[in-house]
Amino acid sequence: MLCPKCGAEGAIYNGNGRGRCTNGKPHTFNVTAEVEAQVQNADRAKIDSLTREISSLRMDNKRLSAVSLELETIRRIIGTIDANLTTDAPAWASKPITGKLIHGTPTLMLSDLHFGEVVFPTQVNNVNSYNTSLAKTRLKRVVTGAIKLLRQTLAPGAFGGMVCILGGDMVEGTIHDELRDTSDETVMEAVITLHDEMVPHLKALCEEFGKLHVPCVVGNHGRLDRKPRMKNGPKLNYDWLLYQFIARTIGSDPKYKGRITFQIPDGYEASYRVHGVRYMLTHGDSFKGGDGISGPLMPWMRGSLKASKSYSAMGMPFDVMVMGHWHQLRYLGSIIVNGSLVGYNEYAQKMHFGFEPPQQALWLTHPTRGLTFQEAVFADDPKPQIDREWVSVHRAA
Repeated sequence: MLCPKCGAEGAIYNGNGRGRCTNGKPHTFNVTAEVEAQVQNADRAKIDSLTREISSLRMDNKRLSAVSLELETIRRIIGTIDANLTTDAPAWASKPITGKLIHGTPTLMLSDLHFGEVVFPTQVNNVNSYNTSLAKTRLKRVVTGAIKLLRQTLAPGAFGGMVCILGGDMVEGTIHDELRDTSDETVMEAVITLHDEMVPHLKALCEEFGKLHVPCVVGNHGRLDRKPRMKNGPKLNYDWLLYQFIARTIGSDPKYKGRITFQIPDGYEASYRVHGVRYMLTHGDSFKGGDGISGPLMPWMRGSLKASKSYSAMGMPFDVMVMGHWHQLRYLGSIIVNGSLVGYNEYAQKMHFGFEPPQQALWLTHPTRGLTFQEAVFADDPKPQIDREWVSVHRAA
């Protein structure tokens, strides 16, 4: 409060109509009943505000403590099982491929699966629906669809193993209160469900292509904290836990020892090479901005340029940056942006983002030609065909 004698800030009300000021020579002063009431009301409001803040912090601390206990329990379980972890792609990804027709090494990117999320059809103009049951169906369709595209669409030829990226936002998480309220599974349930789905899918890809490398990065939806954490952030993320769980489950099967390898970095990004092409994998949530004209293109370009300068300065230049997060599948030369499994949701509807069906990225890295075959693997049910002429020619009346 202000001292009524000298006008200095920081005067203290002692109660009983008296106050004290330490500005210059310490002195006391009388406090009128009106000022006394104002001071008491202000103090009461401040106390109420601090009480609410302390209560909120206690709830957050209780929630994080419970989550930490769950994570620690699972870490102890999965920590007893060996995992085939690497810091780069295995040697086979750079070896020559033999055969009359060489296709290269395919990469299937799985990101933004958002297991646990529910999309209500009536809230998105009935253009999409999503829940855990549909998520399982779509994931299976993507994996089998990728195999079909590579085996049946392309001419018979040689592949050099396969890369399957796990690019973050694998589960819906609880970074927003509404997600906790509307998800059809808790985060831990979603982690277990997705683990049980992913293990046989990754084994199937390995069986089909002989060898499989799985680079992983965490997303933003899986983090335990509301705000991003820089230090030890990936290890405080449900995606990281899921990857470790999957890697250790597969690592315990002697049949896939050395055939399926996992790259789970301590940081937010992963670098690896396939036939000399240097890839840098990130989730993509660190790239901000965009407007109604260029959309997310400018954040992608700026982010790629900044990352390229940073990695080059560290002696780790890359050729292609791969990301998810944006739910929009784009092949832009040196940038690959993945789609999503969840598809169009209430947030996209509210923000009037461009409609895009659920789909995932699939491409080939050729030993001499670099990136070649680039496709979308659709995750939803195929639409019924409309009976039309296969070619129509406009005729004047």
